[in-house]
Amino acid sequence: MSLPLRTYSALVAQAVAATQGACSSLIDMAVGTPLRAIMEAMAGVGLWLQYIALLILSRSRLATSEGADADSWVADFGMARMLGVASTESVTLTSFQPDQQSASVEVGAIVRTVAGVNFAVLEDSSNVAWSAETQSYIRPAGTGSISVPVECQTTGSAGNVDAGAICLLGTSIAGIDTVTNEVAFVNGSDEETDAQLRARFPEWLAAKATASNAAIENAIAGIQTNLTWQILNCQAADGSFRPGYFTVVVDDGTGTPSDTLVASVYAAIDVVRADGVGFAVISPMEVLATVSMTVTVPAGSATATVQNNIQTAITADIDKQKVGAGYAYSRLPVAAYNNAGVDIVSITSVLLNGAQADLAAESKQVIRAGTVTVNVLEAAS
Repeated sequence: MSLPLRTYSALVAQAVAATQGACSSLIDMAVGTPLRAIMEAMAGVGLWLQYIALLILSRSRLATSEGADADSWVADFGMARMLGVASTESVTLTSFQPDQQSASVEVGAIVRTVAGVNFAVLEDSSNVAWSAETQSYIRPAGTGSISVPVECQTTGSAGNVDAGAICLLGTSIAGIDTVTNEVAFVNGSDEETDAQLRARFPEWLAAKATASNAAIENAIAGIQTNLTWQILNCQAADGSFRPGYFTVVVDDGTGTPSDTLVASVYAAIDVVRADGVGFAVISPMEVLATVSMTVTVPAGSATATVQNNIQTAITADIDKQKVGAGYAYSRLPVAAYNNAGVDIVSITSVLLNGAQADLAAESKQVIRAGTVTVNVLEAAS
């Protein structure tokens, strides 16, 4: 909400009107009278207080502003809010009778989830099924299925879907009967929130002086909102000691960021690095976290739903870990208790990679969910 400002004349006029309204016998408020002088002095103090309020707002407004107000504040410095990123991955297109005919899959063909989240087929000339001649993907006769890359038609985390969620053909494709995604989509990121914008602003401002660690981190953060990274100074990509060199390990939540994303990060860093300093940008080494546990719930509970809720929650909790961060064993039962959807009676036999211990990660590693097995039992009635 904007601050209502008053001029000196307006402050005096309002004070006079308020005074006369409260005490009609004080009718002599002409210029030069004692009461008029008091009102004018008060107006001067009011102007000074108004100036102090404006000065405070000019220095701290970002801390309390939201939406367009926050955007306008950072825009004065040349900064802008980061937009969301659409999720991408591959889907498998299958024919029930592959020997009868081939199939051609055009770029832009739509596949979707039951919930109505649409994904469009992308061009990838390196894909073995891509035909440069027809500018489409070809499933040859005799080949049961092909995998093609797709991108969500909506930016943000709404495009992050579980494995198997994409199961409908939005575009009819002759020679293709079914579609599925064998792995989950996890690299969609939402538009930068007000809190994220405020947190990034000091780093962005500090990065105006290039050839610094802040400049490098700001360059990486400016690519998209869901990146995590580690900067390894005096270290080559192979881990060897190398003065005047640094390696950046970057991830977008998948554990295997695309070559395009890695190239984008490299280009952004190259603009702000110090002259003569070499560097590399690499993907992390993925460490899979295998989880198993036995959960006992009250009799009559929907065990399949409880199992799905816990598996989904644990997978999401593991996958949100940053590059170089390990995973604490104690998080597993907490995730189960908080997301089961019912009052859990007990949790036993909790194992993380076969042990009851935290899972560590080195600076070039990232923890990602592997097989999550939840055995749900009903308590005896």
